[in-house]
Amino acid sequence: MITLGITGSFADLAGTFMPDVPEWLFHDSAAALVVDGTVVAAVEEERLNRLKHSNLFPASAAKACLELAGVRAQDVDDVAFFFGEDYADLEVGHEYLKFPDVPVLSARELLTTRLTEALGREFQHGDVHFTKHHRAHAFGSFADSGFDSALAVVIDGNGEAEGVSVFDCADGGMKLLHSYPDQHSLGHLYLALLPFLGFRRFDEYKVMGLAPYGDPSVYRDCFRPYYALLDDGGYTMNSGAVVEHLLHAGFAPRRRGEPIRQQDSDLAAALQATLEEVERHLLSHWARQTGAGRLCLSGGVAHNSTANGRVLQWGLFDEVFVHPASHDAGASAGAAQHRQAEVTGGRRGKGLVNAFLGPDLGGRDVVRAELAGWRAFVDVEEIAPGEEARYAASAVASGQVVGWAHGRSEFGPRALGHRSILADPRDAGSRDRVNAMIKKREGFRPFAPAVLAESAREVFDLTATKARLDFMGCVVDVRPEWREKLPAVTHVDGSARVQTVHRETNPVMWELIDGFRAATDVPVVLNTSFNNFAEPIVQSVGDVLRCLVTTTLDLAVVPGHAVRRKPGFRAVLHTADVVLHPATRLREVATADGSVTRVVSFRTQGAKPVAVSEPVFGLLRAAASGPTSAAAHGLPADEETLDALLLLWEHRVVDFRVR
Repeated sequence: MITLGITGSFADLAGTFMPDVPEWLFHDSAAALVVDGTVVAAVEEERLNRLKHSNLFPASAAKACLELAGVRAQDVDDVAFFFGEDYADLEVGHEYLKFPDVPVLSARELLTTRLTEALGREFQHGDVHFTKHHRAHAFGSFADSGFDSALAVVIDGNGEAEGVSVFDCADGGMKLLHSYPDQHSLGHLYLALLPFLGFRRFDEYKVMGLAPYGDPSVYRDCFRPYYALLDDGGYTMNSGAVVEHLLHAGFAPRRRGEPIRQQDSDLAAALQATLEEVERHLLSHWARQTGAGRLCLSGGVAHNSTANGRVLQWGLFDEVFVHPASHDAGASAGAAQHRQAEVTGGRRGKGLVNAFLGPDLGGRDVVRAELAGWRAFVDVEEIAPGEEARYAASAVASGQVVGWAHGRSEFGPRALGHRSILADPRDAGSRDRVNAMIKKREGFRPFAPAVLAESAREVFDLTATKARLDFMGCVVDVRPEWREKLPAVTHVDGSARVQTVHRETNPVMWELIDGFRAATDVPVVLNTSFNNFAEPIVQSVGDVLRCLVTTTLDLAVVPGHAVRRKPGFRAVLHTADVVLHPATRLREVATADGSVTRVVSFRTQGAKPVAVSEPVFGLLRAAASGPTSAAAHGLPADEETLDALLLLWEHRVVDFRVR
């Protein structure tokens, strides 16, 4: 049986469904292909359309899944969507109220229309099946865990009307034990407080990284009156009241881009402590109530790796599985797995071996052909077949920061060694350089260590609770004797979000780390996602090269090749054709003093605008109509122009092509 799982809204870049679909509506679009219960391909739409957290319909992702599996659209038996049909229609209906000129279609009609457009096969209404959101999360995490039975707990913003759901899972199926209403959502609590800290939606992980710098006791009394821990694992949470309290108490919200204050760290610490207290309360109850020895965690809050590490320390369960794609993208696979279980009577496929479920980068010949179009920007060195890991390990050991890409991409938000930036964990300067010069992100944010599985217990306190740590889902303590040796990956509180690398499931990354160990006696490398501040994790060779050229990475290692920026590559920007991203929007904004500010951004809510000069704005307007360059448009080849062009490229609102 072949089922295509879908998450995402029904909009496209052209605004065909609606002109301004909010970013929260069915966010983190993805497609997954499930064959006889096993996920064989899965990819987020953002990796292909290059818009972070894209909620546009995953047309490209669906096509990619079919291509990866060698499956024709005609071979797909059915399609599973990651929310219930009534809820999907309700959400779509709310959007139609904003746009009275848009024809009204149901979620089922929109799904069949979009699928037909994307895959070239006429999908019928009966081909589409809807799965309750928390069921999709829970069944996917249980199926991929490989456990015979487990307690599956989903914690997120909300499902249909739930903020937390608890399921009893076994090979015969799953039974809902309890749901906690979304008005008490822990995910919404985190979301409500992001603006106080100068962050926005999808920045929850920043709060988690900031919390260890703070004292939770400073602001705990701002939370305590507004939540309660009840009998039988129940709780209440009034996020709105917490917000009102902080405003009345005079907490001045930090503005985006302003320095982090101690009060911001203290508030983040109190928020994290509150989340962990409530989570421990409800998990403790269900562990006692059911006697379950195994736990599966999913939902967006399951990406809070600090809280996951606490779950291991609490010792409530013998074994814990945190799904590598616990956010809504992962529900594409879960919905498809759940649909197949409905048909087969609960039968599951094989557990998840690794998270490398996305499109392949290509072998050395494919990469060589792609590199040919980039010779104006990069220098290329051939690497002997099979020597890429050794080459990269040597570069990292010598202090270089390396972009590392090969094979099929990861499914989920963590780079696990197929699309990674790697650096020396022994040098605190590695952390600071990657934060400031490559990621251009806040300096307080930690980086993860990737460690040889054989050495993990020597370096880290892995607790008595068993867990699969190869998906970078849990924060654990670095052993005291290793903290000074690993300053680039040890957080301020002595912890680290560890990734164990197994030779059997991640062989090339294992070989690389082992090469670094042979050179340094340290079986650990710094591992972070291969991208810059403005883009999702790189997917293709072209994405790799854009990231290399527009950051201070020392080199990128791809199959058969080491690639470096050409000295003086910036001059090429003057004569290269400017190509606008399909979602780029140009705006002229009148200010109060009568002047005009010209800005460029993506046509997505919350997109950060880039201010440009009138001449550069004119160039972009011309480029929107057809190929042109700064030189052809009459702009000078001075530093100001080159700086402006490079800035736009860094923000990914434009690309450059050399004829």
